[in-house]
Amino acid sequence: MHITHLSTCSLKRPRSGLTLAEVAISTLLVGVLMVASLRTVESSLHNWNAASSACGGGALARQLLDEIQTLAYEDTDGSPGFGVEAGEATSPATRAQFDDIDDYDAWSASPPQDRAGNALAEYSGWSRTVTVRKLAASNHAALASGATDEGLREILVTATSPTGEVTSLRAWRTNIGGIQQTLGVDQTVVTWIGCTLQVEPGEAAISGGTLVSNHAEDN
Repeated sequence: MHITHLSTCSLKRPRSGLTLAEVAISTLLVGVLMVASLRTVESSLHNWNAASSACGGGALARQLLDEIQTLAYEDTDGSPGFGVEAGEATSPATRAQFDDIDDYDAWSASPPQDRAGNALAEYSGWSRTVTVRKLAASNHAALASGATDEGLREILVTATSPTGEVTSLRAWRTNIGGIQQTLGVDQTVVTWIGCTLQVEPGEAAISGGTLVSNHAEDN
């Protein structure tokens, strides 16, 4: 009798796909990386917005402070009061008639405006305020608005962004200096210097400048 032996063998095939554990671990890692990435983006946006607000606030405050400092210390029409004098208030209110620094006291506008009263469209939601105070010449302490002027004043300009960031600039003015020179003096007074840079005609230009402070003659 012939007996045939049959044998069987099993071949292990290469495993394909991922196990449930591997999928779970991969999902967890991807989630962690996404959260970290989103936090980085959020931080970058926050820093960018803060920097943008700081630059915008600084530009708004500087522009208005420079405008105020180019004017006379007080009104020269023979009745130097403190604040807006008769004939300088307009409706709607603008700065067009202001001719001395104390006219700006308590001035505010939202949105910010140019001197003619036109809103600065690129600064929608911003606001600017001005405070002018009399200071004591001896110790620079603040005086009441009705006190006798001692020849020293502080100008405070504040710009506030739509999200509440505040930028403030201060300047001090005295009642002596080049701007207070009477007419007829053979002298030129430079109060502001600026320049504009442009690579080619028709392209965007970059402008900048700075206020030239009063300078006493060296001894």
